Amino acid sequence: MYSMLKKVITEKDSQRQILLLEQLLNQQKMTAKELATRIHTTERTIFSDLQMIRNQLPVGWQIETDSAGIRLINKDNALTNELWELFLDQSISVQLLKMLFFTKELSIQDFLQNNGVSFETLKRHTKKINQQLLSYHIKIDLTASTARLSGEESAIRIFYHRLLVPFTHNNYFFDDYAIHEEHYFQFLKKINHSPSAVETEQIFGVCWFFINTIRIKANCGIGQFPFEQSDVLFTLYAPFLESLYQKEGIYLQGEEIFFAFFCFLESWNYNNHYGPQLAEVFSQQYSYLESTVQSFVAQLADELALPKLTTTPLVANLILLLVKYIESPSLSEMFQLEYQELILTRQHQLLDFQTKNQQLLERLGAVITINYPEYFFNLASLLEQQAIFSVQPQLLTVYFIYQGEPAWKALLQQELADYLGNRVTLKAVEWTELTEIQLKQTDILVSNFPLEHLEIPVFYISSIPTKNELHQLKELTVDPYI
Repeated sequence: MYSMLKKVITEKDSQRQILLLEQLLNQQKMTAKELATRIHTTERTIFSDLQMIRNQLPVGWQIETDSAGIRLINKDNALTNELWELFLDQSISVQLLKMLFFTKELSIQDFLQNNGVSFETLKRHTKKINQQLLSYHIKIDLTASTARLSGEESAIRIFYHRLLVPFTHNNYFFDDYAIHEEHYFQFLKKINHSPSAVETEQIFGVCWFFINTIRIKANCGIGQFPFEQSDVLFTLYAPFLESLYQKEGIYLQGEEIFFAFFCFLESWNYNNHYGPQLAEVFSQQYSYLESTVQSFVAQLADELALPKLTTTPLVANLILLLVKYIESPSLSEMFQLEYQELILTRQHQLLDFQTKNQQLLERLGAVITINYPEYFFNLASLLEQQAIFSVQPQLLTVYFIYQGEPAWKALLQQELADYLGNRVTLKAVEWTELTEIQLKQTDILVSNFPLEHLEIPVFYISSIPTKNELHQLKELTVDPYI
């Protein structure tokens, strides 16, 4: 289930049933007891919920129960989103947010009548929704006659983008989705057949196009913020954006067109390939960034003894990240609200990324100021780690001590190496070689015969490993991954 949507569904029964379906989606089969334990309820409630869900399942889905357990069957590759739409239509909180998306001020009496709830019930749900909206600095103002969203319009749109990206493509909130999407894809096609070509996240961008279009038509204009009308990157794409929005009967002006541009900029992929005109803009307009970032990456490469780091797209990626902050410091700060959970605390064994990225900002202090840099530090560290892993992926060693038919051993070693992924180094060793190896606490030993007097645990496999053994071994090697 999609994390933001789960937060705004305030009905307890729906929350529990969503958790139940998530468990069944992620497991081939589960018993009622296992389900009850996982979602902290009783077996009786599980069976009651299953019956309720079973009666409402969309075409292509089926719940099957037998003596071995319960399983959710997806026939004909039905869309998972169809399951969640069961709860969207039944949730007062979702219906309220949906109506507020399309209007500046909602008539409460009409809403209560259409949804068959009392004003007191709506007040309780609104209070719960507002708790989830706090981190976006917005709230629902509810009176006996009206409801409206208060807060910065940019923050309201950012919240809806976070909420709706998973539902943009399957046409839940947007009845005329196909037309909007076709217009946006034509816009991208036009750009990518021009010297300004750039690779983007398409659905991410389509969702922004929808949200901006709908909020503008609802007379919910974006607030004032400073921007440079003559900015070269902005003027490069403004004509494309004007043409796109005109297809929806919208003539972008002032802050609205720059906001649309910034949303488009947010959809740009890293590890990108720029068209010649765009590449020239970066080279000429941001040359001061390029020299500083190149020096920074070269220093990282020296400290990590990874000369290949300078051959990765890291310099271009960090420049793009910095450009987003330079184009609009105020919008960059606002857009940090969208994916707040991405502020991770992952540590690299050889490098303090936060300190390094603080040093990068200090070097650029004359041209860029970020008031709340934690989110920038995190995004920069993600790009740096991606580059490091691309040239030095091994983070964990598995020693393979196996006795058996040598031809089978050779094949099994290759299969295990492929199965464990490129963050794991699989090394075949003999028993007598173990005394010559300085084993680390993170190392793993895999053997098909008993080993004694070792300081680290040994994972034993059969001569022909079972699926269960392979799954357990995989679990032991997930630490290097997210």
